[in-house]
Amino acid sequence: MVIVDRLLAWLRTGPGYVPTRWSLLRIAIVTVVALVVAGMVLPGKISTIDDGKYNGLATKTTRNIALPFGDTRGFRPTDRPNSFRVAWVGGSELLGKGLGKRAFIPGVAAKEIGRVGGKPISTDIYYMDAIRLTDELSALTSAVASKPDLVVVSLNPVWVMNDLAVQQWGYLDGNLALHSVDKPALWPVVASLVSPGDAGWKVLSGISGVVNDRYDWGVDLTEKTAGWSFLHEIKDAKPPELSKLAQLGLRRPVDFFFGESQEVEDAAGDVTAAQFAILAREVASRSSFNRTVLRAMMDVVDRAGVDAYFYMPPINAEFYQHPEAKRYVDQVRAMLAEASEGRTNAHLFLDPQGLQDRVPETEYEDIVHVLDPKPEAGVLADDLCKLLKSWNRDPTCEGR
Repeated sequence: MVIVDRLLAWLRTGPGYVPTRWSLLRIAIVTVVALVVAGMVLPGKISTIDDGKYNGLATKTTRNIALPFGDTRGFRPTDRPNSFRVAWVGGSELLGKGLGKRAFIPGVAAKEIGRVGGKPISTDIYYMDAIRLTDELSALTSAVASKPDLVVVSLNPVWVMNDLAVQQWGYLDGNLALHSVDKPALWPVVASLVSPGDAGWKVLSGISGVVNDRYDWGVDLTEKTAGWSFLHEIKDAKPPELSKLAQLGLRRPVDFFFGESQEVEDAAGDVTAAQFAILAREVASRSSFNRTVLRAMMDVVDRAGVDAYFYMPPINAEFYQHPEAKRYVDQVRAMLAEASEGRTNAHLFLDPQGLQDRVPETEYEDIVHVLDPKPEAGVLADDLCKLLKSWNRDPTCEGR
């Protein structure tokens, strides 16, 4: 601010420039015009999912369509006009992580369903690591905008009703703002989380291709200028030792909360312990925000007129056998039932009981991440086959 004040003082005493509201308006107009012209002159950047997370697990019919982390365009839906298009929203609970068994659970389920209405299934996975409910809402609005035949949403039992972290990835807030304009159910969520800057950048993205493609332009410029420096570079310099305060700043808020405030033993290093603590915190939640987000999600698919299936994946059966863990899961089920009451219909299905008591026992990496995707995928295929038949979609579903 000091530099700006000095610059304005020099402009007054030198060239005699005095800023007014009209001069600021002119600057804004010239800036917008310049961005529009630049978008017309400079070549457009085509977003690609080639470097997407877990791209190696993609098949001809199932792929993660999330763009690289930080790309505000969010997702790039595939165009397969002669297929039954499924948009599947979720996080790392959609993965089978076992050695030699790594696969997307949605892809395994689609293979067991076969064809729908004589068409092959094409599944776009709207995937984000550590996805939270508001992130799923952002992804869902993008998914519905692509006009799929079916929407499937995974509700991670650790986070679905947990007010500890309602959102993880704010860089998609612009998309959420864009898709909320004609959806009043989203307005409370947007007003709570979306900044004027998020909305402004999204508006500019629609006006100028350069702004819309700024992620790719930024990557290109970084590659070309990474070695530039106006400072003298010291070779082989060792970074200074971090203070305790700096070390604390590097930790995730969730790890700090459960490692220090809640005194959960080794929560930062033990994923299972951290997940258990977070699940325990979830049932103590008294915030209505996640309920509002979940209801907004159901309103989005209902208004779009698209068939939808919301489900809650199971947790590790060994963990579920503990009375305390079962009590937690039962309470999350009750919270889901209460939040979804009056929101479901013949074409919008949410089973608050989840898959917990129906998926055969299998090995887990921790509480929510399975090693073998087939047991859970089989139950999901059964559910989807029944729903598709009830919707007169004519699925193959051999043996189901």
